[in-house]
This record gives sequence, structure tokens and C-alpha cells, in this order.
Amino acid sequence: MSCEPEIAQAVRDRGRRLTIQRAKILSALRHADEHQSAEQILDRVRGDDPLADISLSTVYRTLETATTLQLTSELRGASGTAVYEWAEPGTTHHHIECTACGHTEVVELTSLRLAEAEIRERAGFEADIRHLAIPGLCRDCRPGGDG
Repeated sequence: MSCEPEIAQAVRDRGRRLTIQRAKILSALRHADEHQSAEQILDRVRGDDPLADISLSTVYRTLETATTLQLTSELRGASGTAVYEWAEPGTTHHHIECTACGHTEVVELTSLRLAEAEIRERAGFEADIRHLAIPGLCRDCRPGGDG
């Protein structure tokens, strides 16, 4: 697997070195169709390269670093398991997640951008809510739901 120029540039722009392991892990995540757990990412890397010398702890360390560098987003849903996705620079999106059935849906909430600005103005705090999961009950699970 060759290193993708966009991934290499994003890592280097943040002052980090791009190892072969990091490149494989980040590429697997970038091309996933949905959020992935560390285990799923490792399975995907090994599926692409059965001889890949990458451990689960390497995947976790890479994801932790990539999340800190804002290359990936971490989402901890109702199950408590962390899942990750590639974070395209400058993008935001939010999720609503049913705590009863686990259904998750992406929603665009421009009001959260306003909330970030208000928090910054009132408290001088730089909130990062580009990627947020909002728990609750879906239409089918809430009492009196119309689903």
C-alpha cells in the first residue's frame, strides 16, 4: 500500500512523522464507509496486507495521536465503545444516537457553531464540538413515539 499524499501532508503539516504503520491505519480509516472501532481498523489493515506487522496497541496509539491532531474524530456512543472516522479538514457533523436501540444518524446542526462562538465570547473557552454525539430516544423508542 503506497502512502496517500493527502494523509502524508496532513500528518507532516502537524509536525509529525508518517510511519508505514500510521499510513496504513489512517488510510484504512479514511476509506471506511462508516465509523470504525480500533479492532475493525486492524482487521481492515490486515485484510489489505496480511503481512502487516501492526498490533492493536499500535492502532490505538495512532488513533489517539490522530484524534489529538484533529485528523480523526472519536465518538463514544451508548455502547461505550469508541469508534473513529477520518475528519476532513474544515468539516463538522453531528450524530444523534438512540440510547435504547443504538440507531445513529448524522445531522447538520448549525446552531452548534453558534454555541461554540457564544462559549468563546462568554467564557473565553475554545470548545471543539465539530464532531458530537447527542444521546436520546429515537422516534420508534420514545414513549408515545410516532414510528
